[in-house]
Formats: sequence, structure tokens, C-alpha cells
Amino acid sequence: MCYNYYVHRVLKGIINSKRIASAFLFVGPPDSSKSEDAQAFADELGCSKFDLVRVKPDGAYIKIEQVRDLQGRVRYGPSTGDYFAVIIERADQMTPEAAGAFLKTLEEPPKGVVFILLIEREDRVPLTIVSRCQRIVFGEKFVQWTPKPEFDAFYSDLKEIKKKSVLELFELSARLEKEKERIETLLYDLVAFAKEELKDLKLVRVLLDAAANIKKRASLKLALDLACLRMGEA
Repeated sequence: MCYNYYVHRVLKGIINSKRIASAFLFVGPPDSSKSEDAQAFADELGCSKFDLVRVKPDGAYIKIEQVRDLQGRVRYGPSTGDYFAVIIERADQMTPEAAGAFLKTLEEPPKGVVFILLIEREDRVPLTIVSRCQRIVFGEKFVQWTPKPEFDAFYSDLKEIKKKSVLELFELSARLEKEKERIETLLYDLVAFAKEELKDLKLVRVLLDAAANIKKRASLKLALDLACLRMGEA
């Protein structure tokens, strides 16, 4: 069932009211329970395996061919129950052409079809689609943080961050940059370390800002240089 108590209550209320929207926007970070709750919601709607479709990006994006295939599959609505659920993972990764085609389906949704769009960033979804969805906001799934041995050196750096010279801060930035394949995972882990172990909310804010800038496709080097300098001053 749902991991998020607030979301659980909201979705239960929707089910009990029997006023089911044709489209829902599940907004939240990657480690939230969006996917599990979407499946639980479809189960509560009584969707059989024949009346449940999952769509995910083909490579980096959801393409127009996938949307056209989906349109054909939902055209006649549910086959066994009252609802046909479509769970679209990473729906904020539709190509413009795919989003345009999908919008046409939302404008005249087949009877009994419920679209559940799972997204991380609402600003990547056209407003014309957002406006046709009931928005459900997810927080991060709670997990007790534990130190990761492979990040020990970075934990030590954070403990001594305010004693470091400008040169040492740039050296730390360069070492962080070498972790570009897992930089978001590392930054969020350092956020947890700064919060749980150091009790330093200023460091937490700086690290979260760095992660947000990187998600916006800012220069990795520039984002990390700035973050390290700000942490040294925090």
C-alpha cells in the first residue's frame, strides 16, 4: 500500500468519493513512493492486469510513437472493470511531439481511462497538460540514514570544511567533480550527513542548492566550485 501517510489519505478520499479524475499528476523526487502508490491506486480502482498499462521512456525520452501506440490501446476503455489505468513513468521526459499528441488524448479522454503521470519536475510538463491533471505532491520516502564507507573521505572534508583554505576548497570541488557519474547520490548523502551528524543547516542548504543547480543542467564545475566556497564561509 502507500508509503506516504498524507498521500494515502488523499488517494483513499478520492476512491471513497467515487469522483475519479481522468488524469493525475504525481509530483515528487526520485526516491519518493510515486510508482508504488500509482500501482496501489490502480489496484484500489479495481484494474485487472488487462486494464493496466505502464509506459516509460524509450531511451532518454517518451516518443510520439509510444503515445500513438497508447492511444490505440486505450481507445475502447476498460475491458473487465470500471477503470483502465495508464501509469506513465518519467512523464516529464516526453518529446514536444509526444506531449502534443498526448494532450489531444487528455482533451477527450476515453471513458473509464485514468492516466497517472509520474514526474520529478513540473516545469518540464506543458501547462496545457498540467491544467488537465489532479496534482498529488509527494515528499521523499523516509529512510534512516547510515554512513557509506565509500564516502568517508568526503565526510571528513565536511567536518573540517570551515578550516579549509580557498585552495583546499577548490581541491575538494575537483574531487567531487570526478564523481560526476554519481554526483547527485553523493550530494544528497552529504546533505543527510550534514543534517544528522553535523546538525549544520547552513551546509544542508548549500548542498541542496548545488544539487538543484546540477539538476537544472548548470555547469558541474561551476556549481561545485560555488558550493565549496559557500560551505567554507557557512
